[in-house]
Amino acid sequence: MMTTPDNVGVEPVYSEIVRLPIATKLGIKGNGSTLEKWASSKMFRMVSRETKHEIALDHVGIPIEVMDELKGLVAVNAATFGTTQSREYPFFAFGFIGNMEGGGKKAVWYPKTQLSNVIDEEYETAEEETKINDVTANLVSVGLKNNGVIYSSFDSNRTDGSLELFEKFIKQPVYSETQWTTLAGGE
Repeated sequence: MMTTPDNVGVEPVYSEIVRLPIATKLGIKGNGSTLEKWASSKMFRMVSRETKHEIALDHVGIPIEVMDELKGLVAVNAATFGTTQSREYPFFAFGFIGNMEGGGKKAVWYPKTQLSNVIDEEYETAEEETKINDVTANLVSVGLKNNGVIYSSFDSNRTDGSLELFEKFIKQPVYSETQWTTLAGGE
């Protein structure tokens, strides 16, 4: 969870990392757009921009206490209440690890993420055969106010990558090139 929000010139601060090996599928959809500048029937510039990523995390179960925290809810006598009041969900860093070919590892951090208010849940009655359904958590990641970073990505298969650097990358949310240089042991 982001305990101190980022701002212009202010880096975010996070609480402890909670690792959950629960993902069964992860879908990422960016909202990239491209502007073109034409003159005399010729294209002179093409500028692209991304401002957010939508993440669909299919999982086998986020612990209810963690989900309450992501929603900004406090249970009283085991009950929470959804209301029609406008509110902002808390921000958190979201990261994932993937296995790559040749024993390599890929990791991505989204340093400013919120749970989406889009609900995508299904409930079924019990059947005779045991069946465990996945649940989907919809997340939205946006750029930090501090530096505009939407995500940071590490791949140990890059020529300057290693599993040692991978371990450093996943220890905490990585949200800037300067921070990563320090964490990686650079200058």
